[in-house]
Amino acid sequence: MENTFLTQTECDRCKSHLRIRTMSWFTTDTICGTCHDLENEIRIHLPNGGREHEGCGFVPNVLPGLTRIK
Repeated sequence: MENTFLTQTECDRCKSHLRIRTMSWFTTDTICGTCHDLENEIRIHLPNGGREHEGCGFVPNVLPGLTRIK
């Protein structure tokens, strides 16, 4: 599988243009700054800052009303 982190142009989650890119805390997705901020909000609400969920393969649904995180 080819690593496209530096070459892809859109967010794996919301499909917006990647001006800022980072790797998801929970999955192998390359995400934009907005999706990164949403993940940080989720991590804040998880025990121990979400450390037990790092790389778990899914984004925990702990905040009501979050619809952009899949």
